[in-house]
Amino acid sequence: MDNCKYRIQNYTRKCCDTHRTNACQNALCRKNELCQDHWFYHTCECQRPFFGEHCDQIAPIIKFNQSSLVNIVFSSSILNISLFFNTLQPNGTLFEIISSIKQQRITRDLLSQNRSTSKIIGALIDGHFRLIIIDDGPKRKEFELRSEQKLNDGRPHQIELDLENYRLIIDKIYNETLMKTHNKLFLNHIQLLGDNTLNGWLQDIRINDQLIS
Repeated sequence: MDNCKYRIQNYTRKCCDTHRTNACQNALCRKNELCQDHWFYHTCECQRPFFGEHCDQIAPIIKFNQSSLVNIVFSSSILNISLFFNTLQPNGTLFEIISSIKQQRITRDLLSQNRSTSKIIGALIDGHFRLIIIDDGPKRKEFELRSEQKLNDGRPHQIELDLENYRLIIDKIYNETLMKTHNKLFLNHIQLLGDNTLNGWLQDIRINDQLIS
């Protein structure tokens, strides 16, 4: 048996560098995208909003105006959301995450069926992005984060909200820790552009790591 072939089959590379070509040498990754050499094959590491095997596809731009409204309901809880947006307007709601599941809540006098009022709101206020978390638990709590930079400058900005690791990231630069709620929030309903006040566009909306077309 050819010793080098045997070593390749067993993922040992020491003697085989002269017997193979660089997997990324003829890769079709889109310009400026990173090619990952996996010895037998390559993959392209796409920079959002590009995606696809060769990073040659781009997530569509969704233009919105003051009459736009998008509702998406999931069967499971929303764990993360990320999107690009572009607007010149200083005020308006980008998204609101709520629960569409009725929950039993015990009041002083009766057992009633009410919708939980726990929610997460992402909005522009005076050009700054603000994230507001309302925990409607035994002890109602509100938590707010505000970006230092104004984002209504007509350029694309990326918002990433990670509810599993309690992080808010803006443009890969601003990175803040979120408040941990008393109880794990089951929020499965997202409303985009809920107050009908913004003009601009959204792009590459991903919820639970899935691209929303």
